[in-house]
Amino acid sequence: MDLPECFCWTRFGTEAGQGIEQILRRKDEERLANNGVFLWGIGNSVGAAIDELTRRCGNPEVLFSPIKTSARQVDATPESVVAWTKAETVHGQEFLLPTHSLVTSRQSVSVPKLTHYALVCFSDTPLTLASSPLTFSFGAVRNMVSGNPVGASQITAVVRAHVGPASDGGIYKISLRANLAPPYFLRLREPRPIPNSVRSAKDWETAVQSNWQQRISFA
Repeated sequence: MDLPECFCWTRFGTEAGQGIEQILRRKDEERLANNGVFLWGIGNSVGAAIDELTRRCGNPEVLFSPIKTSARQVDATPESVVAWTKAETVHGQEFLLPTHSLVTSRQSVSVPKLTHYALVCFSDTPLTLASSPLTFSFGAVRNMVSGNPVGASQITAVVRAHVGPASDGGIYKISLRANLAPPYFLRLREPRPIPNSVRSAKDWETAVQSNWQQRISFA
């Protein structure tokens, strides 16, 4: 498959103390439990651009590329890991998180963040890394709305294929792809610390149920 003309592009790696294999395994279990839907947590807001993408594309996609650099210590061994327990759409409407979904992130104890974000994704096939992935140059895409080059710090961006000379920036693999599903993008709130006992649970259903039970206890 070729690159779409416009798409959401996100780079992924070790996050909240979990490696790529562990993240994909639990996201695939979430996908199976939710009839194909899974939430993919991201650190930056792309809500307005996602809104525009859904207006331009009848079947918007999200493409995933592994991060090239080694995992940062703050991602591999975070101070704290939280689960995000409430959500709203890009238009500010409350959204009830699926009971089989769990979005986590690292959290600073001294300067905790109050907001995180997630893409609402759908796939009817297992979330496994492509054996022969499509590749493209970093300079071959531009931010879809502004037309500006994608910044190195833009881990997630809504982009379009760039027509014309492409600046260098390395080659990226598209190791995974999925569709975006309504409501496409979520703003997450009310983070709750995840105990080590929940984080280390091998069974995904047990881990999710334990976390949601903890959330109820805070209510």
